[in-house]
Amino acid sequence: MKASIVIRGGNRDGQRITLTPSGRVTFGRSPSCDERFDDESFSRAHFAIEGKGSFYLLTDLQSSAGTSVNGKKVASKILHSGDRIVAANVEFGFKVSETSGTKVAAHSGLMEAETKSASIRIEANFEDGSFAFEDTAKEGSTPEPDNSELLARTRQALQTIYHVGTLVYTAENLDRVCHTIMDVAMDTLDPDRGFLVMYDPDAKILEPVVVRRKRTGGSNGAASRSTRLLRAVDDELTLCRPIILHSVKKGLSVISDAVEPETGDANSKGIKSAMCVPVRTNTDIIGAIYLDRVDNDEPFHQHHLELLAGIGRQAGIAVERAKMLEDMEGLFYSCVRALVTSIEAKDQYTHGHSERVTAFAVTLAEEMQLEAELLDNVRLGALLHDVGKIGVAEKILTKPSRLTPDEVKVIRQHPVRGGEILSHIGNIPGVIAAVKHHHEMYNGLGYPDGLVGDEIPQTARIVALADAFDAMTSNRSYRRNFDVDEAISEFTRCSGDQFDPEVCEVMIKLLRDGRIIPCNELFAKGIDISKSIY
Repeated sequence: MKASIVIRGGNRDGQRITLTPSGRVTFGRSPSCDERFDDESFSRAHFAIEGKGSFYLLTDLQSSAGTSVNGKKVASKILHSGDRIVAANVEFGFKVSETSGTKVAAHSGLMEAETKSASIRIEANFEDGSFAFEDTAKEGSTPEPDNSELLARTRQALQTIYHVGTLVYTAENLDRVCHTIMDVAMDTLDPDRGFLVMYDPDAKILEPVVVRRKRTGGSNGAASRSTRLLRAVDDELTLCRPIILHSVKKGLSVISDAVEPETGDANSKGIKSAMCVPVRTNTDIIGAIYLDRVDNDEPFHQHHLELLAGIGRQAGIAVERAKMLEDMEGLFYSCVRALVTSIEAKDQYTHGHSERVTAFAVTLAEEMQLEAELLDNVRLGALLHDVGKIGVAEKILTKPSRLTPDEVKVIRQHPVRGGEILSHIGNIPGVIAAVKHHHEMYNGLGYPDGLVGDEIPQTARIVALADAFDAMTSNRSYRRNFDVDEAISEFTRCSGDQFDPEVCEVMIKLLRDGRIIPCNELFAKGIDISKSIY
């Protein structure tokens, strides 16, 4: 299914961008984006639209201004033909190319919903993202009104459940998963307020992790971390505590007017309609999704509850998987840090160097609003940038005076050696590039390959500057450390020569704002930089 985006407004007004079923297009201010907008209101990486076979998924890339679809700010959303997207000061119109009669092949998950005069066929494969609806009503037949409503409801329900189901295969960040779950629930079921609550095993209490509310104009409020669930959040966000506790303790999906009297009456708290479903894994109930209406007089119905229950079941799987991935990532980084620590133990002057470089590099990358994947490459690349020194003789690493030309040649082999060591790990080409090229210079006079300007991977340019900053501001036996003003002067002098001018500009701003401080000040203040990285 092909689609396109038409730009409305700005200096690109009227331009059409073609989308493909298997492609991904990024929009933002950065030169690395597929579609660049020279507008300061745009984030460097603002949003992306990705083809998923038979539908298109828009994802906000944690932009500062946010991305709206049809007047509602979203973290991610399946797009429909005619949707109006707004990012910064630019509007986009999404349109699907009509391909009537086209059928997407099914791989698994075939379902059918039939009525007397019409039927709908739903085919889905969660693993590869293929998903299609096919009306199989005979030509000339007209569904009865009730049947038409049933078909529309079936479409909505299955598409919603599929959307949440895709999280099971794409979840990499628990916070993002939680926000997306509530985006789907708010967008589909149109409540006035919504809460995703999770059980905190340490505090032994249910706690809201995402809060959504309708604001003036119909948009959803930003997700926020709230206070403890069993206390009122505030007058506007009073939770229907009995319904939530009833749902979690009994493992039941409930609507306010279906709750037994002893569990409490939602209407007595100004809530006109409410429903709550448990979020469960294969073994435990880990939380709940609660929605209510306080301004909308239309009550929730049974089919709304059934749809929310389906979202809750898929959400439990997605949350469990995201937690597992976070645990695995934590274990991986612990192993990497142990390796780096063993390498740096040879030299008292570089002890903690890699973690400091990582802290500086990640702060730079976040300020530059790099996409999540590039940010991860910066984080791991910075932590491992000197892993190639594992093969360098200790007498060279710990030499108190300047190195001889031959010793410099040996040291200069460490980026290539580091890349070779990491090449045995699959699927980390971006990390390897950061490690191998962190000693390249913007003017082409660096090593190992003498790359020039943008030929140097962006991640390597960031790590290079972070590495240089730590070297400048660290004490050495043969020179004193630089202070912040001296470091700023050095970056100003070397901008566009040794270092990427864009990265230099960001670094100088961070230094002047006091958001990056030298390592000697870190030690003096007793700051544990690892907490800001992992």
